[in-house]
Amino acid sequence: MQKRKSPFSPSFSIVEEPAPQWELINPAGVIEATFFNAAPRLTSLDGKTIVLRWNEKHNGDNFLNRIAELFKKNVPTAKVIKLYDIDKSTIKISGSAKESMRIAEVIKGLQADIVIASQAD
Repeated sequence: MQKRKSPFSPSFSIVEEPAPQWELINPAGVIEATFFNAAPRLTSLDGKTIVLRWNEKHNGDNFLNRIAELFKKNVPTAKVIKLYDIDKSTIKISGSAKESMRIAEVIKGLQADIVIASQAD
């Protein structure tokens, strides 16, 4: 009687090959960090211009309105500017570096001593 070959037997021979060599590459690229000194901290808000910026997230305006009330009560000499009331085009999440720069220029034009932004939910 003849031995039958199993249908599951390999019909090829296994040859040892050298292990593949891999080179790891970081696809993020090189990031160059630019360092700068932080702005000096304010010691008082008396007589300062405070700009409040809202990005249209739910309830952020309510938070900033309350902050404005507290400033009016506790620091009456401070000038509080609600950016979202005077320039409706700034009420948004900027979405791009170009739009962020545009909004920053609007704020810069108001000569703020401090900016408080809210992104509440």
